[in-house]
Amino acid sequence: MDASFSPYRDFWLRLGISVLLAFFFVFLGSDSITDIANGKYFVTDVLSGFILTFIITSSINIITAYLDKQYPWNKYFTTRLIYQFIAAIVLPAFFVLAFMYTYLIVLLGFKKEEVQFFYTEFPISVLFIVFWNVVYVGYFFYRETRKQKEELVSLKEQMFTLQNVKTGSDVIPTSINQPVIENYEEENDFAESNSSPKIKILVAVSGNKNIPITVETIAYFYKDGNYTTLKTFQSETYLLNHSLDELMKLLEETLFFRANRQFIINLKACHYFTNEENGKLEVQLIPEHNDSVIISQKRAPVFKDWLNK
Repeated sequence: MDASFSPYRDFWLRLGISVLLAFFFVFLGSDSITDIANGKYFVTDVLSGFILTFIITSSINIITAYLDKQYPWNKYFTTRLIYQFIAAIVLPAFFVLAFMYTYLIVLLGFKKEEVQFFYTEFPISVLFIVFWNVVYVGYFFYRETRKQKEELVSLKEQMFTLQNVKTGSDVIPTSINQPVIENYEEENDFAESNSSPKIKILVAVSGNKNIPITVETIAYFYKDGNYTTLKTFQSETYLLNHSLDELMKLLEETLFFRANRQFIINLKACHYFTNEENGKLEVQLIPEHNDSVIISQKRAPVFKDWLNK
């Protein structure tokens, strides 16, 4: 089982529901509450109903939380639906039957035809099991929606996290009102580096925190919409307000290579490359990136020379 797995924290809710349902099933179909309360099996009926309900709700809790971790609805809907139905509906329903059969027939000695549970309370129990599953499923999608909103807010906050690019004693400021404008030159004619001081550290500013990022720990830079994103070897990402052309002038050319209009890659991030059609190369990066990194036929010899430096 996944070490990070943990059940939903709804102990008091399950406890309260178990108490209410225990009394509900005991008094279900009764004409006289007083007679039931004074009955011989009132206490044991309530206690058994409470135990059964708490076990069922707790098992559905654990099963659903585990499946949420292993088979989230938004990725494995069909598989999850099957597992949820079998593990969190069918099995608990069979457990209810076995539990009540043991309690009523084996322990109390009632005959099956004398017990109304299997014809009245059991269908209601199944409906409750389905309802409890729906509650957890609804909570899953609520939590995912809230998570997506929080990630969107976090992304907006990170949009201008890197406020300064520090180059020795010089500081190049960024402006949140200045979009990145790439220099759309020919694919084999990217902006060349110059003799200006090469950056050693990027200073990330988050709130009142200044986070120094050593350039050597950056795996690659890539263009994401109108902004530039950097990714470290620890898979941390930050959004920059500088174009790749600007960064290329500040990066050490023996360590970083301008692969194409979308990528600047670190030598250590190059896992391997393959030969593609028309003399192109495809580079696999570490950490892995969703998009392919293609180096054109004209840039391929330059890339190979750079690797041999």
